[in-house]
Amino acid sequence: MPTDHVTSALEAYLDYQLAPEERRAVEMHLAVCPTCREDLRAARHLANELRPTLIAALGQPVPSPALRQRVRRALETNSESQRRFISWAVTGKVFNAVGTLAVIALLAFGVWTVIQGQLPGSEVLPQFIPLTSGPEEIDETVEATTPTPAPTPTSTLAPIKSFDGDSLPGPVVPFESNPEEKAPETLSAPEITQQETAAPPAPVPPAPVVEVEPPTGTIAFAYYNPAPGRQVYETHLINADGSNHRLFPLDGVSEPALRATTNGTYHLAYRAYSEPTSPRSLLSSDLEGKIADRVGGFWEDAQPDWSPTEERLIYASQREVDRRWRLYTSWGGGEREINLRREGKSPTFAPDGFRFAFESCDNTGNQCGLWVGDLKNSEYDSQPILENPLAQAPDWSPVAEEIAYMANPDGNWDLYLVNSDGTNVRRLTDDPAIEGLPAWSPDGKWLAFLSNREGNWGIWLLHLASGETRRIFEFDGGVFTPPNRSPYGQRDWYDEQISWSE
Repeated sequence: MPTDHVTSALEAYLDYQLAPEERRAVEMHLAVCPTCREDLRAARHLANELRPTLIAALGQPVPSPALRQRVRRALETNSESQRRFISWAVTGKVFNAVGTLAVIALLAFGVWTVIQGQLPGSEVLPQFIPLTSGPEEIDETVEATTPTPAPTPTSTLAPIKSFDGDSLPGPVVPFESNPEEKAPETLSAPEITQQETAAPPAPVPPAPVVEVEPPTGTIAFAYYNPAPGRQVYETHLINADGSNHRLFPLDGVSEPALRATTNGTYHLAYRAYSEPTSPRSLLSSDLEGKIADRVGGFWEDAQPDWSPTEERLIYASQREVDRRWRLYTSWGGGEREINLRREGKSPTFAPDGFRFAFESCDNTGNQCGLWVGDLKNSEYDSQPILENPLAQAPDWSPVAEEIAYMANPDGNWDLYLVNSDGTNVRRLTDDPAIEGLPAWSPDGKWLAFLSNREGNWGIWLLHLASGETRRIFEFDGGVFTPPNRSPYGQRDWYDEQISWSE
């Protein structure tokens, strides 16, 4: 990796081709190098310019990996020096890349539009679509299959009109007159005309437009700030419409859980790492961070979630000597902690404030996936609802019997939805980038999630009814794969969580 700039690695960074260590090194350098950040913005701008064309031509906002490789090999063949990655900052190569992608996109778009019938097809399609069903040639001789009526002795058959309108002479049949019989009237062959064109089908009425109401409430999230002089986890808050972004005043805190109170204020639960302004424990406080209550009291307590019906928290901890995740609950101020005697992590309350979903396995290490239990009988009555060890970070809808979660069955993290009884699993996103850590809006109409779409981490929103997505915050310089250092240890993006409250 270059020590002065990482410009030559930016394309591979945007294409997700770097190993985790290389990607982390690029992100660390971007945090302290304004020049490289400008190059990265230029690369993202170029990708955004190509996005509409690629969607029209390829059906997706980014070319496939195979297509990217072909473009890259073509550029490397024509370049004077062979390099592992193509620099987005070199104007000539960017021009060649754009040209190559544009030509491929336009060709694909042309084929697609002809197939869809959006170009004049009556003159073009007959040249490509065979009119016969087999390889046999059609005999050009037209044989009359209609019985020929008997003409008068001096008459001949009337011309038969072909489908093209040309006259084809009919055969002359000899006829002997019989004086006792009345000569039949001269008949002409019926005129064969084209069948009337069937009336076009009635137009399909357009699908009803789903009204997208603007999201409301406040979203809390955290990430690692690698900037010199910082190098700590930070918790941030932002309005759901992207306005009023602010930094929580305590440093070294993450995994936030936000809850609106009846008097218009908020309670924030979070994991603190004792660096440099907070004790190492699970804490809850107001948004000023001035009144902090210790919850649980162990370093390993994590992943808090508020009850929607009372000032109660549920959380997970590795405090036992075997380091296995177990579930606990207590009041928001840390009073009356209860060991739920159930192994699991990432707990999330149901709307009734009594049941909860969580990640777990059975006592033999099987049936791993999403489970549902309750505060009274979680040790014995918890049941698996989704046997999928890749299902993680569940979040129960505040208004329905639905649970959002993330999974990567095909090697790529996306968002999913399942009913609380385990039925009706459906996929919500399908993008080459990472999408994870879902968090419901208070009205149950939106999901907030973390993604590195368009080459940079950010907070995105998904409207469930319409499928609309929008980004409300971009982490310019923030990273989710910080170096393994004390007191955080080894952490990654999937160790975080997002919270959304009124």
